[in-house]
Amino acid sequence: MCRHALVTGASSGLGRELVRQLVRDRGMTVLATARRLDRLETLAAELPPGRVAVEAGDLADPGFRDRLWQRAEAMSGGLDLLVNNAGLGDFTAFADQTPESMRRIVEVNLMALMDLTQKAVPHMRSRGSGQILQVSSVLGFIGLPYSAVYVATKHAVNGLVKSLRYELRGTGVRVWAACPGRTESEFWNVALGEAGRTDAFPRGEPAAKVVRAIVRGLDGRRAFLLTGALARATVALARWLPGPFEWSMLRWSAGYFGGEIERASRH
Repeated sequence: MCRHALVTGASSGLGRELVRQLVRDRGMTVLATARRLDRLETLAAELPPGRVAVEAGDLADPGFRDRLWQRAEAMSGGLDLLVNNAGLGDFTAFADQTPESMRRIVEVNLMALMDLTQKAVPHMRSRGSGQILQVSSVLGFIGLPYSAVYVATKHAVNGLVKSLRYELRGTGVRVWAACPGRTESEFWNVALGEAGRTDAFPRGEPAAKVVRAIVRGLDGRRAFLLTGALARATVALARWLPGPFEWSMLRWSAGYFGGEIERASRH
């Protein structure tokens, strides 16, 4: 039974809702982390006293990750669930993306995730139980123009999940990934450089609905959980009809998504 969790990227979107549902629906105690302390404190105040501990900091900083893990490892009874949810994007043509932007996306989306996962594996393996949940994306299975670095990190995360499942078979430690499609969150606006806005892109699936599916997934055995009908249909089409899928993406994806980004930028 999962009792203690660490959730990254907990100040908004899926991360914030994950903390809520893990506490309210699963009775867990959660260590929540993000850069914005005020958001974390507001979240903790919404939930029963003592059920949410907060640790604000930048996951791109290896020193902060060390401090965060020390606190997680010290939770009474140990850590039962690690949720690597934090992620960044940048809607830019790859040729125009700055090295600083690329490095930060890789550091947060991949290096921080691998670092915390590597810390959690021996901790959980020694106890014979635990779950490591990577919040990936449907884009971990396909490509998308103007999001090349973000997509590359999600493909890497999915590859990590596949490999670790082989390594950890029989240890009692489950590694898996939730792969949602577009979700209501600040991610799209931050990736566009419009942090704080909620109207720059068409609305996706409600975060509460996506998280309910993820929380139910804690009781399953899947390696990859596609949380919505559109996500499942997209991956199925790419897998079973790769030729037509690639033809359609090559024909219209750059124009469609480029136009969507341009319209959102002018909004």
